Amino acid sequence: MEAIARPGIITGSKQEAAAVTFTETLTRDFPGAVPANQFVSGTQNLLAQFGVIRGSALPLIATCRDELAFGLTAELQRAWGGAFNMAGLAGLFTLGRTGVVAARGHAPLIDGRRTFVLIGLTHVGLGANGNVGECERPGVPGVTYACGALLAVGDALRSDDVHISDYPYLDPEDPEQSRLRDRIAPRVSDHAKADLLEITRIARELIDEGTADVVSVLRDDKYPADIALFTGIHVHGPRGADYVQPSLAVFDRAGGETTELSF
Repeated sequence: MEAIARPGIITGSKQEAAAVTFTETLTRDFPGAVPANQFVSGTQNLLAQFGVIRGSALPLIATCRDELAFGLTAELQRAWGGAFNMAGLAGLFTLGRTGVVAARGHAPLIDGRRTFVLIGLTHVGLGANGNVGECERPGVPGVTYACGALLAVGDALRSDDVHISDYPYLDPEDPEQSRLRDRIAPRVSDHAKADLLEITRIARELIDEGTADVVSVLRDDKYPADIALFTGIHVHGPRGADYVQPSLAVFDRAGGETTELSF
């Protein structure tokens, strides 16, 4: 008997026949994904060539508020030092200009320059059976899901319960989630068929685009700012096997060249 899936979850039976395991789905739907520890060490190795090392830069980290994201966030802080917390639901930047201005003044000032390592990751579960959205949580029986905020967006879209207009909508009792819906909804191709994979990719796109606003504020300062950007999707696999599918990987030197990086 086929298991009853949560709405919005892409089950193995709904995918192409070949994609029925975690590894196959990871390869197909998240091409280029690397183990999370390789992503962390990769950020260090890629930036070492520019003289950017722990202590010389301020890490700015945006991951989801979900406790499943904390392990990777902690590893990034072990690699780069204490980070300015940019976290929002689904990993989107939500702190606004005031928060970024505060972070700007916290970076080490070396030879008249500041350096930032900006990391933004949305996240999603991926079950052993290849079901996108499923994940395991210690002490929680049965299957759970991530990202809950993005799944809630999908639920609202399929039920046609989404405010869409030319003006942003903000629910004072649920500000982050209402803003998330407001930004994602116009980009979903068919609300009635909204699934988690599409919504997760849209969240990643929003993070990629949001880096430009953060960079603009960081550079609105009398000190030049060199900025490394790393974005992507954090994938929670079975038995704690975490991966990251990189998206942006760039080192942008103020007044100099922008270098594309590769894991």
